[in-house]
Amino acid sequence: MRNFLTIFLALLLFIASILFFAQNDSPIAINYLSGELNWQLNWVMLASLVIGFCIGVFSILGHLLQAKRLVRQQKIKLQKQEKELNNLRALPVKDEY
Repeated sequence: MRNFLTIFLALLLFIASILFFAQNDSPIAINYLSGELNWQLNWVMLASLVIGFCIGVFSILGHLLQAKRLVRQQKIKLQKQEKELNNLRALPVKDEY
């Protein structure tokens, strides 16, 4: 049932995006420093979406890699402590009171 709902929502989103894409086909002029570019509005919006997504992924990538490195360091530290604990448990207990 969950897969059906996911497929249905994806299909609904796909149809809505096609309708939106078809409605925004008027040409616009994009002025930049060295010239001008004439594109359709739907392609400009799609390019803006893709560029924004890429900027978002690259901005979070550094934090993600730093978190993975920290997790790796903590796992190594945990393994060392577990090894030390197991060695201490294996030692014989001597009561000399």
